[in-house]
Amino acid sequence: MAVPAFCNSCLSEPRNPTPRFCLTSCGHVFCEVCLQKGKKDECLVCRSACRTLVLSKEISPDIQSLFMRVDVLCKKYSKEISQVSEFQEKHRKRFLTHHKQKIAKLEESLKKVTQQMQQLQ
Repeated sequence: MAVPAFCNSCLSEPRNPTPRFCLTSCGHVFCEVCLQKGKKDECLVCRSACRTLVLSKEISPDIQSLFMRVDVLCKKYSKEISQVSEFQEKHRKRFLTHHKQKIAKLEESLKKVTQQMQQLQ
């Protein structure tokens, strides 16, 4: 994890091998020592009901990204965002081309019908 994590209660930083750190569902980080001092399933900071997740290298990429530097995240996702943007732009162009062709055919049909009506009058 690139951004230093610290306990939101005692302000200690993770040290190997202990204490382990946990992230709460309300977005606070605590060391095991402080969590054991508090009430089970209640945040020590905001006092709301919460669940905890032990922070480790095995946590989901979404949780890991919370602790990455923003510039690293930008580099990581810029390629994916570019690919999505290019796909969507090509898709919009195909859609627009289709409708332009449809409009051109309708305009041609309208022109023919208008000429036929003029000839009948």
